[in-house]
Amino acid sequence: MLISNAMPAAFSRLLFIVLVALAGWFGVSRLDFDVDPLSLLPQDLPGLQGTRLFRDLKRDQLIVAFQGEDAELLEVAAESLAEHLAARTDLVAAVRHKSLLQSDPEVIAEVIAWLWRNAPPEKVAALAAALAPEKLPALLENSREAAANSFDLQDATLTGYDPFGIARGVLAMFSSGGDAAMPADEFSSADGTLRLLFIKPPAGVLADYRTISAWLAKLRREVREIWRQGDPELAKIQIGFTGDPAFQAEIATGMEADMRQSISAVTLIVGFLFWLLHRRIVPLFWLLLAILCANLLTLGAAGAIYGSLNVMSMGFAAILTGLIEDFGVIGLHAASAHPRESYHEIRRRVLPGVTWSAVTIAAIFAALGLSQLPGVAQLGMLAALGVLIGAAVMLLGFLPLGMKPYVVHAAAGETPAPRLGLTLQKTFSWLLAALLLAATASIVLKGLPRADFGSSVLRPEQSEAFDVSEQIETQMIANDQTIPLLFLAASPDQLRQKLAEAGKLLIGTPHTLPTAVIPDANHQRTNAPALQKLAANEKVLQTALDTAGFTGTAFSLTQKVLAKWSSPLTSSVSPLTGLISTAPDGSMTAIGSFSPPGGIHDPLLAKLESIPGVHPAGWSYLRASLEPLLKREITRVCLPTAGIALVLFVLVFHGWRERLYAFGVLAASAWVLLGGMAAFDWTWNLMSIGAVPLCLGLGLDFTIHMMHTLREKGATAAHAASLGRSLAYCGLSTGLAFGSLAAGGNHGLISLGFITMTGVLTVLLASSFALPFLWFHGRSLPDRADAGT
Repeated sequence: MLISNAMPAAFSRLLFIVLVALAGWFGVSRLDFDVDPLSLLPQDLPGLQGTRLFRDLKRDQLIVAFQGEDAELLEVAAESLAEHLAARTDLVAAVRHKSLLQSDPEVIAEVIAWLWRNAPPEKVAALAAALAPEKLPALLENSREAAANSFDLQDATLTGYDPFGIARGVLAMFSSGGDAAMPADEFSSADGTLRLLFIKPPAGVLADYRTISAWLAKLRREVREIWRQGDPELAKIQIGFTGDPAFQAEIATGMEADMRQSISAVTLIVGFLFWLLHRRIVPLFWLLLAILCANLLTLGAAGAIYGSLNVMSMGFAAILTGLIEDFGVIGLHAASAHPRESYHEIRRRVLPGVTWSAVTIAAIFAALGLSQLPGVAQLGMLAALGVLIGAAVMLLGFLPLGMKPYVVHAAAGETPAPRLGLTLQKTFSWLLAALLLAATASIVLKGLPRADFGSSVLRPEQSEAFDVSEQIETQMIANDQTIPLLFLAASPDQLRQKLAEAGKLLIGTPHTLPTAVIPDANHQRTNAPALQKLAANEKVLQTALDTAGFTGTAFSLTQKVLAKWSSPLTSSVSPLTGLISTAPDGSMTAIGSFSPPGGIHDPLLAKLESIPGVHPAGWSYLRASLEPLLKREITRVCLPTAGIALVLFVLVFHGWRERLYAFGVLAASAWVLLGGMAAFDWTWNLMSIGAVPLCLGLGLDFTIHMMHTLREKGATAAHAASLGRSLAYCGLSTGLAFGSLAAGGNHGLISLGFITMTGVLTVLLASSFALPFLWFHGRSLPDRADAGT
C-alpha cells in the first residue's frame, strides 16, 4: 500500500505545524541565559565562593579604565569625565574617580575617629598618655625631625598634616602584619599610567542584560563621541569598560549572536547539501522544519530542567542539528530505495539502525554529564536529550511528510548506484590511506598533541571587559601573589572571631586584616570617656602646636577628629564601606588580603578556606585551583565514555568480522585526528576534549548505518555506494556544522569546532567509503563468525 493511504497528508502537515508552534512556545517561554562565567565552574572549587563574594560587592559598578603614558593627563581626564557624567543624572546615578579619603577631609576625620573609637582600650590609653601636656614638646619635635629627614614623600606629607600621630597611629593598627600605610589606592596604579573611574547605573538598568547593553551603548557614545570629541589630548588616552555590567552585556549578547550565527550557518549548510543530494524543495522544507522543532523542544526541556542555558552549552544547537538530520536522511534513502513501501514499512526498515544510533550517541554524550564542570555537563546532557528528541521527530514527524515525493507508481526495482559512487569509494579509501601516512609522519616529527589545561579556554575570543580586567589585575596589584580574603559572618562578634582565627594562621606573613574597622560596642563604651577628654584638650594641643612653630594647616585634620570625638556616636555602621559592608539582615562581609610565602599553591590557602566563613578569592587563586581539576576530567569523562562505547560496540556489531571493521574505522579516524592536531599545533583543553565522545559517537553512528546495510541479504557494493552518498551528506553537514562553532566568540567552542570538524570528516571517509570498499574487497575473509548476522 502506498504511503498516500498510510496517513492523510493534510492531517499530518497540520499536526507537524502545530507541534512546531507548541515547541517554539514551550522553549522560548521557559529558557533564560546564565551570563555568569563563574557558573561554568564547580561550585565547591576552592576560591570560587570567595571570588563570587568579592565580585558581588561591586556588582552594580561599571569601571571605566584610562590608560596612557602621561599620569597627570589621566588624572585630569578622570576628573573631567567624572564632572561631565555627574551632570547626566539620566545616565548615571553616581560616579567616583578618587577615594573618599582623598576627596573629602571630613570623611578622613570621620574614619580616623571611628577607628579610635573601636580600637583596643589599651591603645587608646597609650594615645592619651602620649598626648599628655608635658610630653607634647618632645612629641612635636620628633614629628618635625621625621618630616624633615624622611625619604618617603608620602610619609613626610602625612606627618606634616598629622604632627600628633593620631592618624598614623591608628593606620598602623589597621595594617597588622603588613605595611603601616593607608589601604592601596583602588583608583590608580602605582605609576599613574592606569586610572579608574567607577560608575553606578540608574535604577532599573540592571534588570536584565538587554537594558544593560542599551545603557552601556549610550554611555560609550557619551564618553567617546561627546566628552572626548575635539580634544586632541584626550584622544591620546585609551578608554575601556569593564566590571560586572560590562561582563553581563558582553556574554549575554555574545551568546545570542553565537546561537543565531550557528543555527543560521548550519541551516544554510544543511539546506545547500540536501539540495545537491536530492534536488527537491518540499522534503528540504520539512527537514528544516523538523530540525527547528527538535531544537525548540530541546530548548524547552533545557528550560524545564535547568532553567537557564550557560555560555558553553549554547553550542548544543549546532551539535544537535548536525546529529539528528542524518536520521531523516537515512529514512529518505530507504524510501528512495524502496519507493512502493508504505510509511510504516519504511519506518520498520530504518527503526533498528536509527534506534541503535540514537541510543549510542545519546549514551556517549550523556557521559559528559559526569564532568565536574557544569558547562560541559550541561552541554552533554542537552545534546543527549536532543538526539533522542530529534530521532523521534525525524521518524514520527518528518519521515511521513518528507518521503511523499519519492512515492512512484512504477514497479519497484533495484537501481544501481551511479558509477561515481563506486569511484568515490575507491578514491576516498586511497585518500584515507594517504592521510594515515601523513598523520604518522606528523606524529613522528612533532609528537602527540599536548594538553593545555589552563583556564584561558573559558574566556571569550574578543572581549573588552576581559581585556581591561586583566590589564587592571596586572597593573593595580603590586604583588602578583596578593590574595584577597573575604570574611562572611552573621554578627560583628562572629566576624571578629573569624579574623582572629585567620590572624593566627597568618602570623609571620605579610597580610592586612580589617579588624580595626569592625564595630565593637564594648570598646566604644570604654573608649568614649578617654577620647572625649582628649577632645576637651583641643586648646592645649593647638597652643603646643603654635609654640613648636607649625603652620595653621597642620592642626586642621586633628581639629576635625577632636570634633568627632566630642560628639556622641550616631551610627554603628563603619564609614569604610569598601572594606566592610553590612547587609539588611545584619550579616557582615569584610575584605582583607595576604601574600602567601609559598606562592599561589601555598598550603596556607587551604587552611584558611577550612575556617567557616573565610574565603580566599581572586582569579589567580581560582586558576590555580582549576588546573588540577581539568587534568582529572580526562579520566572522569573519557574512561566512562570508553566503557559505554565498548558495551555498545559488543551489542551493536555481530561477529568478529563486523567488530574488526568497526574498530578499524574508529582507530583510523582517531589516528588521522591526532596527526592533524599535531600538524596544526592544536591542543587538548577543557572543551576540545569533548571532541572525543563527539567523534566516537558519530563514528559509531555512521558505522552502524553502513553495517546495517552491508549485513542485509543481497547487499552489493552499489547499495553501499548509494548509502555512502547519503552518509556523505550527513557527514559533511555535521562536520561543517561543528566548523561553524569556530566562528563563535568563545575560545573553548572555537577549539571544539575545529577539532570536531576534522574528526567528523575523517570518520566520514573511513565509515562511508573505506569501510564498504574494504568489505567487498575482503570477501576472502571467512564468514563463519558472521552467521549470527
